[in-house]
Amino acid sequence: MNYLIAPIVLVLLGLSFFFVRERRWRRREQCIRTLLDEADALEASLLTCRERMQTLRGMLTDLPEEMTGDADEALAADDKVQAALRDLLQHRLWIKQHAVDAGQPELDAAIGALRQSRRSMEQQLRHLDDITAALREARAR
Repeated sequence: MNYLIAPIVLVLLGLSFFFVRERRWRRREQCIRTLLDEADALEASLLTCRERMQTLRGMLTDLPEEMTGDADEALAADDKVQAALRDLLQHRLWIKQHAVDAGQPELDAAIGALRQSRRSMEQQLRHLDDITAALREARAR
């Protein structure tokens, strides 16, 4: 009976090692997918922001200058959108070159950075929507 315990323990240890390794691999794979999805979502937000800024720019031509102060300020962020798109390209290059070798904390930090950028961009989009609505209302008067 004692001669069976050692092989059973070895098999259980081997299975445990395999399970832990498989779990880490799946978590890593999921993080890389999330990283790519977050980059795609940020890019979509940036492009939407650029489109809304162009729409807003077109609306400004029809209104007097004293009514367009907030809109002018929002449109000054156009350079920031360009810079964010360049940063996003750098993130994508990092993903391509380093994601396979990166440690889990690095992957988690990259995901966090992209999520934070996307939250900021969503806030900017809401601000642009508010300004656009105000300008449409002013235009209607």
